[in-house]
Amino acid sequence: MEYREVASKILAAVGGSDNVTSVMTCLTRLRLTLTSPDAVKSDELKEIKGVLGTVRRGHDGIEVVLGPASIEGVSREFSLQSGVGVSGPSMAPKSPMGALADAPEKIEAEDRRPEPKKQDHIVITPGRRSSYRAQQRAAINDERLGKEDMDALRAFLDEGTKAAASAKPEKGGKSVLVINGPNINMLGIREPSIYGKADYAALVRTCKAAAAEAGFSGIRCFQSNHEGAIVDEIQAALGTYDGIVMNPAAYTHTSVAILDALKAVSLPCVEVHISRVEDREDFRQVSYVRQACFETITGMGLEGYRKAILDLAARLGM
Repeated sequence: MEYREVASKILAAVGGSDNVTSVMTCLTRLRLTLTSPDAVKSDELKEIKGVLGTVRRGHDGIEVVLGPASIEGVSREFSLQSGVGVSGPSMAPKSPMGALADAPEKIEAEDRRPEPKKQDHIVITPGRRSSYRAQQRAAINDERLGKEDMDALRAFLDEGTKAAASAKPEKGGKSVLVINGPNINMLGIREPSIYGKADYAALVRTCKAAAAEAGFSGIRCFQSNHEGAIVDEIQAALGTYDGIVMNPAAYTHTSVAILDALKAVSLPCVEVHISRVEDREDFRQVSYVRQACFETITGMGLEGYRKAILDLAARLGM
């Protein structure tokens, strides 16, 4: 992938550098704040090779979904071409994806960065290296993949198809954000005697079916193993979603940051756990996020998500 070319096309499609006021990134997305969102050429943006989809972010922003293999290179090039500095994981020294992607165009971009700072060595565990490499290979070799393979990749990254990622809720309709924390992506493999044999894709299907049943016009399912990415997603929900269904997983018992983010956006939220956490280890008896939720559902497996979405709809008067 030519990061410079992709960044140039994205910049042109969003109205040029004069229309960009800030640039942020997460693990898969370029998050832009714009002076005039109406200047974005959505159809042109979605046709750029390497762009998996777009999502509106609040009243003045847009997210360009790129995937973990290309976000670092494209965001760096976008910053250089637009003149707007990037904040977020993609500018961190030697990110895991950067350590794996030895692309010439990324090296050229690095060489053009003014006054490079000394970089610290970051240890990449074998498990994380394997995960990033699998995603990177799938994304880089997309020309050799058929439609079914590409759909599977996008489902794995939970970005959906281009149409689904860029779809807006119907006028007057309500939308729900489903957030899952660390290791939920390992469902079906991780301790099936506790969490069941259904995988993460089955969880997403359950949520989408429940959202349609409840009458929501839009739903987004997001999963991350990183606390900061979850906080970013909660903050971005303000002005975009009407409620949140959340399984913070292990962060349930440790994260004040996620609790504070939920309190900050003040959206109605349901806490969900696949297992009966109240019957498990002592350390799982503490839930920080519960203070920001109007209901907690445990021990119902994936059906707990269905109940949570239906209860959220009732809370919203749907």
